[in-house]
Amino acid sequence: MHNSETMHGNFGCFEFIKQFMDISCKDARQLKWIDDVYQQTVQLASIGDSARRMMDQPNFGSNFHIVYDELISLAAHGRPLPADVEHDHVTNLGRVGHHQWMHPVHSTTGQRLGFGRLLNDIMQTMVQATTPASMACIGAQHEGDLLLVPGGVRAPTAAETPGVPRLALYGCHDVTIAPLAIMMGSVDPNWLPFASMLTFELFKDGATPAPQPAQRNALPKPSTLTQPVGEDHYVRVLLNDEVLTLPTCQAHGKHHSRMGPSLCTLGAFLEHVAPIIATEEEYAKDCGTMPATFDYEE
Repeated sequence: MHNSETMHGNFGCFEFIKQFMDISCKDARQLKWIDDVYQQTVQLASIGDSARRMMDQPNFGSNFHIVYDELISLAAHGRPLPADVEHDHVTNLGRVGHHQWMHPVHSTTGQRLGFGRLLNDIMQTMVQATTPASMACIGAQHEGDLLLVPGGVRAPTAAETPGVPRLALYGCHDVTIAPLAIMMGSVDPNWLPFASMLTFELFKDGATPAPQPAQRNALPKPSTLTQPVGEDHYVRVLLNDEVLTLPTCQAHGKHHSRMGPSLCTLGAFLEHVAPIIATEEEYAKDCGTMPATFDYEE
């Protein structure tokens, strides 16, 4: 267990969550392609009236995703769609939902406030895995862990601190995976399919010369990183079966000399995520104070 949530958007951060509140369908329909999807949906004999009520109501995150979710769930369970609803139309509803939900994540501030803590956990685990085996223990991201014990929970002792895993699995929502994928360079406008997976792979290649230390040490690093970074390590990111190319890693000297930009040096990967990751003090300052009367229903 963990005493703080990092696997979902940081909706305890006021400056982040307020971007998802009371999303207006009328405002969204100022874009013609979104209005086209709206008009096509409300004209459907099978779902038009109920879809209109759903979409016209101010909602959290998206007005269109609630309709998309109902329809895509039918398809996922092998049940037929209404006779007048084409699969292409369901895809278009998902695109509008993606556009609305992911809009805040296209800014560095939205990325940092919403998902920087989870990205920090992933980054810390990778960096710790580059240290000598005798020193490779889970670090700062382990501090909030709790163990289930008879009668409740307790913090683990020093002797119970685990080593760095060779495989770390994180279970989360599509509204967590998609923002992380955008941060890693994905430009797919569609809502992610069920069971999507974002994979961070860490490689070591001692045979191929790595960038010189002067180049490596000059790159920016996340402010939360306090330990040395292992040499000769590379990172590859995949969204399902698609290899993502981080923009930061395309420059000469920032990727594997033979494998190309898809295999990013660890130093360049850290440079890429540095603006997104902040210290707890920085989060507290940037998130602002949650109003005492503020409440939301997701």
